[in-house]
Amino acid sequence: MIPGRNRRAVFREEALPHREALYRAALGMMRNPTVAEDLVQETYQEAWKSFHGYQAGSDCKAWLFRILFRIRSKHLRKQGRFQWVEVEDVSEERLAVEPAGTRQLENQEILSIIQSLPEHYRTVLLLADAEGFTYQEIAHITELPLGTVMSRLNRGRNMFRKKFLQACRDDDRAGGAG
Repeated sequence: MIPGRNRRAVFREEALPHREALYRAALGMMRNPTVAEDLVQETYQEAWKSFHGYQAGSDCKAWLFRILFRIRSKHLRKQGRFQWVEVEDVSEERLAVEPAGTRQLENQEILSIIQSLPEHYRTVLLLADAEGFTYQEIAHITELPLGTVMSRLNRGRNMFRKKFLQACRDDDRAGGAG
């Protein structure tokens, strides 16, 4: 329990630094910058409301991601379906990997490959590889069994790898040197 006077400072110190990671995850799941921003805003509102019970020094990032996932689920239930939106103006982030014998794809191309994965694989892939959560943390955040997380992560990585290598081969055939 955090005393009222220090609550704001602890929240600022422990919760606010995770805003970009939450936004990346929300954007990766929802594929819509406006919806992602709304989900992050709701996450922080909910976190502030329940911050009185937060234990300072515990894993704030995992706690925030769990809130984000609950809010996302509520959002999807309200809509009744998942709305897919084309990826546009997405900031270029991470995951620039270059297999031997191919040129490095541009970040936007890699983001497109990630966005093309089914949502349940994309989600665990982003949490593990972009955000660095462990299998156990992902299971806790997503409320999935550990075996399901491991299976989805393995399948998601394999799907990503196949699509990535195919995009590299297609690019090489088209003569796109980087």
